Amino acid sequence: MATLVLSTVGTILGGPIGGALGSLVGQAVDQQLFGAGPRRGPRLGDLSIQTSSFGTPIPRIFGTMRVAGTVVWATDLKEEETVEGGGKSGPEVVSYAYSASFAVALSSRPALRVRRIWADGKLLRGAAGDFKVECKFRFHSGSEGQAVDPLIASIEGTGKTPAFRGLALAVFEDLALVEYGNRIPMLTFELVADDEQVSLGTIAGDVSRGLIQAGDGTATVAGFAAYGADQRSAIADLIDVWGLSVVETRLRQPVDTDGEIVSIAGDRERGCAVDGGERETREQRSQQPARALPASLTLNYYDPSRDYQGGQMRASVDGGGRGQWRVDCPVVIEAATAKQTANDAMARRWAERDRLKVNLAPEYVDLRPGEQVELAGIAGRWLVDEATIDGLVVKAELRRMTLPGPTMPADPGRPVQQQDQLFGTTDLALFDLPDLGLDGQGGLSVALAASADGAFKPVPVAVTANQQPLPSINLSRRAVLGRSLGVLGAGTTVMLDLVNAVEVQLTSSDQLLLNADDDALAMGGNLILLGDELLQFGQAEEVGPGRFRLSRLLRGRRGTEWAVGAHLAGERALVIDRATLGWVPLDPAIRGATIEAVAFGIADDPLAPPVATIGANGEALRPVSPCQLTVESIEGGALSVGWLPRCSQQWAWVDGAGDCPLDGRSFEVTLAGPSGTWSGQSSATLIEIGPEALGIVGTGETAISVTETGASARSRPVTATWAIG
Repeated sequence: MATLVLSTVGTILGGPIGGALGSLVGQAVDQQLFGAGPRRGPRLGDLSIQTSSFGTPIPRIFGTMRVAGTVVWATDLKEEETVEGGGKSGPEVVSYAYSASFAVALSSRPALRVRRIWADGKLLRGAAGDFKVECKFRFHSGSEGQAVDPLIASIEGTGKTPAFRGLALAVFEDLALVEYGNRIPMLTFELVADDEQVSLGTIAGDVSRGLIQAGDGTATVAGFAAYGADQRSAIADLIDVWGLSVVETRLRQPVDTDGEIVSIAGDRERGCAVDGGERETREQRSQQPARALPASLTLNYYDPSRDYQGGQMRASVDGGGRGQWRVDCPVVIEAATAKQTANDAMARRWAERDRLKVNLAPEYVDLRPGEQVELAGIAGRWLVDEATIDGLVVKAELRRMTLPGPTMPADPGRPVQQQDQLFGTTDLALFDLPDLGLDGQGGLSVALAASADGAFKPVPVAVTANQQPLPSINLSRRAVLGRSLGVLGAGTTVMLDLVNAVEVQLTSSDQLLLNADDDALAMGGNLILLGDELLQFGQAEEVGPGRFRLSRLLRGRRGTEWAVGAHLAGERALVIDRATLGWVPLDPAIRGATIEAVAFGIADDPLAPPVATIGANGEALRPVSPCQLTVESIEGGALSVGWLPRCSQQWAWVDGAGDCPLDGRSFEVTLAGPSGTWSGQSSATLIEIGPEALGIVGTGETAISVTETGASARSRPVTATWAIG
């Protein structure tokens, strides 16, 4: 008599769940797909360790995963020499920076895109696609028509470069390595292989190369990495934990709640079988001992809410059971799903300790493995593992089933995540400042701010004078930089200006301007450059994001009285803080030259970088203009002109008479009247002009000016008018 055996092939994966082997279908799938020998499954840590060894397996990525990949091509490090400083800012400093170009294989099946990238655990590329350090990046999806990467081809040679078809490939060109100790960092990539969640059936079908077909209704996961010593290792844990069955090459869920249930109701349908003349009972029931079952299940997985860091969920049973069932599954699921999956797997494992063999009437000849059965008088639902037709008797081997439990909330733990800050484009400005008395600093200065709030990285700035290169500058801090929103009116320079005020809009709206009391102002606090005037503000009222109204002003500071009445709308505003400024060496020879600065910030367009230009007037080379000009007539028809000198190192009048020494100073006094001009020199702070000189000027309204003559330039003049009679 012929015997036909049909069975599930769940246990071919090496796991404890599933039916017995023995069918032709089961053995064929087992041998073709899974081979022989012990299962060596993947470890979760494998995906976070970047490799470059020959023969390293490259995973097949489904959904969205965070993977390290394998370096498949690299160049030697490239060295770049930079010279900074010189002049007043100190001696020249030569520094070296390194970059590298390399390619990383991420998946052995095509993928759609790369989102974020981490380098040594820090964000290298943000969710918006912005890079936090300088580099060029290209992604190759791994399609069959994939072109050769141009950089690799230019180095290896045309015709000698593989296109890496079938491999999702990330290529870095000149990745700056300064932040990583001048070495290639450990990289991990958020790789999107599929736009949506992927079903377990799709995964099994892909890994088995079509030998296993996806059934309807299989569970979905956010991501999965299929890799291991063989195909069995790649998906065995996935099938074990989710309780799937391979039935006639089709993958089925452990319980299909919407599926058809076969009801076997009475004694007539459940008969006896004759074997060698002996009658067999119509059903035989067995139960695996509790000590052979696990007491707990620990499921390790990847949690997308924690930047794909490893998560762990544990399910356990009370009473009985020995040992622990531990599964490292390279799957991306939420914590609640992981908790439910672990609980369902444990419940299913314990339920399936119950086994049942039944003999059925010929009308059940169409009964197939994977179908659900309910039997009258026997509680629960059962799954057909194997169906054998022996003569007129259908012999079925069944295992008890469990329904999925309810989804319960689960705490994924506190994530260790980085703030993904966007780096804004650079706002660059050049200033020709007077000598500020800050350790001799002053002159041509470079300041910059970023258009994005809070995020800033050091920015290299190239400087030229009449297109001739000067030492480059590296600005490590952003300045408080902005523009005026109105015109600041002229005001007094001898006391607080309580009449005028001006609004300024800062480039970075997260920066603040603060109030300063009179003591702080007396010590030089809140010094700001607006246009060409240096002033101090005592009151800063915030009227909008990054927008402030400045009042209680001290005007014309540091010898800039000449600029008090020359303001325009939209002028540059710069809070003076030497730690944020870069200084251009100011040689008298470059006075009159056009100075150009070009910034190369991480978010700046390398083809159209920010540029600032200014004419080098040499304000810092000028002596500070004299002040307190006095004019009076004296006996004999002469004129007395007096003044007080000033110097950049002493702005406070400590003793009321000034502290600037006169040794070596020279002043020029000029009178311009209706008939002509007269000039004279003085090494003192007073000069008497006799009638003969006044005759050259003529009678009437006369302009009087005094300047100090310096080694490289004249000061700006202090002026007055006088009527010569």
